[in-house]
Amino acid sequence: MKNDLIKLIKNEDKKNPFTDQQLADILSISRSKLTGMRLELNIASSSDRRKGLLHKEVSKIKKANPELNDRAITEILIKKGYKISRSLVRSILSSIENQTKNVKIESNKIKIEDKNNIISKEIEKNTHNTYIGKNKSKIKRIDNREIEQDAFADLIGFDGSLKEKIAMLKSAMMYPPNGLHTILHGQTGVGKSDMAECMYKFSTYNGFKKKSSPFVIFNCADYAENPNLLIGHLFGVKKGAYTGADVSKEGIVEKADGGILFLDEIHRLPSSGQEILFSLIDRGVYRRLGESNFERRAKVLIICATTGDPNSDLLATFKRRIPVTVEIPKLDDRPKEERFNLILRFFKLESRRVNKNFIITKSAIEKLMDYDCKGNIGQLKSDIQVTCARAFSKLELGEDTVYVDDYSLRRNIREFDNNSGYNWIEDVFIDISDAKNSFGSFYNKSISEIYQYAEKELKILGKGNYSDEELRNIFIRKIDQKFDDIISNRDILGNMNLETYFNGNVPSEVMDIIDKVDDVLKNQYKHINQSLYPALAIHIDHTLRRIREGKKILNPSLAKISKKMPNEFEIARYISGITENISGLTLPDDELGYLAYYVNKFCMVEEKVSGNVKVLIASHGKVGIEMSKVVNFLMGMECTYGVEMPLEYSAKEGLEICLSNIANIEANNGMIILVDMGSLVIIGNEIEKRYGIKTNTVSRADTLLAMEIGKMAAIEQKSFDEIVSYLDSIKDCEVNKTEGQISNEINVSDKSKEKAIISLCLSGHGNAVNIKQILERKIYDKAIDIKVIALGLFDEIDIEKRICKLEEDYQILCIVGTIEAKYNNIPFIKYSSIMKEEGVNEIYSLYRKSIGSIEHEDIKSSGNLSDMIDKDFIFEKFEGISKEYVIDTMVSKLEEAGYVDSKFILSLYKRESMGTLVFNNRIAIPHGLPENVIKPVIAIAKLSKPIFWDNEYMVDLVALIAAKEENQEEMRTLFTILGDEDEINTVLHSDTKDEIYQVFSKTK
Repeated sequence: MKNDLIKLIKNEDKKNPFTDQQLADILSISRSKLTGMRLELNIASSSDRRKGLLHKEVSKIKKANPELNDRAITEILIKKGYKISRSLVRSILSSIENQTKNVKIESNKIKIEDKNNIISKEIEKNTHNTYIGKNKSKIKRIDNREIEQDAFADLIGFDGSLKEKIAMLKSAMMYPPNGLHTILHGQTGVGKSDMAECMYKFSTYNGFKKKSSPFVIFNCADYAENPNLLIGHLFGVKKGAYTGADVSKEGIVEKADGGILFLDEIHRLPSSGQEILFSLIDRGVYRRLGESNFERRAKVLIICATTGDPNSDLLATFKRRIPVTVEIPKLDDRPKEERFNLILRFFKLESRRVNKNFIITKSAIEKLMDYDCKGNIGQLKSDIQVTCARAFSKLELGEDTVYVDDYSLRRNIREFDNNSGYNWIEDVFIDISDAKNSFGSFYNKSISEIYQYAEKELKILGKGNYSDEELRNIFIRKIDQKFDDIISNRDILGNMNLETYFNGNVPSEVMDIIDKVDDVLKNQYKHINQSLYPALAIHIDHTLRRIREGKKILNPSLAKISKKMPNEFEIARYISGITENISGLTLPDDELGYLAYYVNKFCMVEEKVSGNVKVLIASHGKVGIEMSKVVNFLMGMECTYGVEMPLEYSAKEGLEICLSNIANIEANNGMIILVDMGSLVIIGNEIEKRYGIKTNTVSRADTLLAMEIGKMAAIEQKSFDEIVSYLDSIKDCEVNKTEGQISNEINVSDKSKEKAIISLCLSGHGNAVNIKQILERKIYDKAIDIKVIALGLFDEIDIEKRICKLEEDYQILCIVGTIEAKYNNIPFIKYSSIMKEEGVNEIYSLYRKSIGSIEHEDIKSSGNLSDMIDKDFIFEKFEGISKEYVIDTMVSKLEEAGYVDSKFILSLYKRESMGTLVFNNRIAIPHGLPENVIKPVIAIAKLSKPIFWDNEYMVDLVALIAAKEENQEEMRTLFTILGDEDEINTVLHSDTKDEIYQVFSKTK
């Protein structure tokens, strides 16, 4: 089949390559199977296969006649035999224009190899089943390719918290003809000056301004109180303008002509000072001090910086003239990874300054991560300089390594009580030789640095008073964790590119070694994470270079590794032998330990895989199946399963098809189910009933979440409970627990009792009191009235009896502690989540729910239907795509407004699966269970056009009911109206909410 596919593509019309659907029809297989086969063979899509040829053709036409527009070029291409749309031609022209612009800017030609030719050559070469043979197109060298220089790339956070800000600033710089004036605002020390300088570099690097364009900085605070002095410095002085003005002087506006003027602390300018700039901003003209009849011209782009609020600290007439305003976030609002990288960058700067290696302890870094740094990045840098100076002063004569620990920190930082617990932070070793070469990000280190990591750890361990045995135990634990970090880090493995790493030229000996290793591993393992091959290629290249440079490879835990993983150690010997035969070098025995770890972490036997938690992606249509294939391909192994609920079947029939398709999946340790929407939310309950598998259903299905959960289940081999706990921590992830699990509901029967939380600690009452104090501070911030009761697990003779006794006097909302306690379905919240605010939000949610429950019990039925009709839930022109879309949208509105709880939609779909209710073949009446209703309501949707409802009815009106048992009288009235043809015709011909409301607001 694969050979047939290769032959078809080899002989296809290069102007109009076969689409996947066409190829699937020719080979009589499904499109999804064809796409999977094409990806496996590394064959590009039809659009990519002709991209090079098409670009070449369009460039040729455009070069011959530059005046032709996209319509004319489309017509020419169609005459030449291309099947092409005008929009695609427009896209190609835009791409060519950008390439031409980049060539002009850099004054170099960019050689772009014809992708179609690459693929044709690779199909011809793809005759053997080795990894390199199948992946040569990924690592093929493309000569003289230019990498665009991004002036903002050196800013930590440029692709994170600053990404959107930078995109806006780039747009401001690019806007013709001269860019847009900009205000940067934010607290002191957030990096406004650095950002302004990057804006200048971006505009000169990319040709929006000349490379010789000036960048002039002016601090407004220096002249804020003297308008004449301000005018003189800004615009210059005419000779004789005032006593002592013996010569004419140019101002900074004149110096900035053709470039950028950076006005720092613009808020310090008085109103008159801001008004002085109006004519320059509006018309590009100004006068020197003392000039009255002569106007000068300057083409200046203004960037302002302020620590104040632009809306209150600047004149409205001034701010109106500055079209772009960007706020730079403070340090506390930026991700912790960015703060970590900033800390290490500043330490690296100091390492270069004093020309010494640095060791920074984990504890010291954690203190710097959490202390209250009011001056933001500027203060952080200053504090680290002081820290390094203190550590340097303790350096013994002749030592080459500065040791930074807690005692090197300033007192306010050292004594800061940090409880975050950064598991991903380690002691850091900065090698001065490396520090002199680059300032790259330290987070998510390259895989090639396993030796550097080992050396760093050995140097740090050498500082401690460990015995040889202790050192070996600690070292193997750290190496094990390092490999776990590598394989579980999607950012490293997903972005790994051999072509980039080897600068487009992978050494032939490394390619040959990987080919041979591939054969060995495939004979031993059924499941191999495909990321192993690029990771191992980089590692082997690093090993060979290290041996050739005479550097040592050290692994003090070699004996322990051989004992811990004997099978992998034997395979490592084979890999070592292959490497020696091809390279002609001798690998030291210590290297076997590292090779064994690569095999252990990336390769799995069947028994190891079968015990994993299974991940199911269920969707309406084939999206789930295709998403599963993409995830499995990217992760290098089968870590997810996809099923579809066919759109042409009813919910009940579709569910049966899904269940039959997963009957053969072994999921003894549980199944996580990601669903896209609608009726699929009940699939977990049905799987549990039919197959006895514990499940957890998540109302969200996207590739990123599927990759993360698939990685946790198949690669990290997390337990069912660990994965569920992770899902619970995701804010935009609605988890529907099955009935077999502990619910997160609170007991609201004791509405008159005082609300309380129990703080529980394993080690005793003292630590429980500490937790209690932290909780009380957090609760105080939320302004909620909850009593916190401290209990120590070992201090209480019978903890359950103690809690039972407390329940007589208090309504217990939850238990917070360091060790999970399950008692009478009281929700448990981990202490660690309290420190991250997630747990505090959960407590707040439980508190709000308890208040809501008290309010709801007082709701009495009036018997009037009008009391259940709210105009906010009347949708007079509802654009319904499908049954699921209508239900999901309407229930979402009710849930947001507090009329139903999060489980209402699950109960509704359960009822729909048992049988849908459609009145008079045109009015759908979906409804959920009364216990999930907080406040009774009926939502009405008049559809803009009829839709299929379970492929049996054409529905044009939906009445979604959320009712309590006592609402029987209102239901009788509702069904009387729904059964009245005249009333329904009135509703269907209504144009406003009021008209529909009049029909349904009937009294009993």
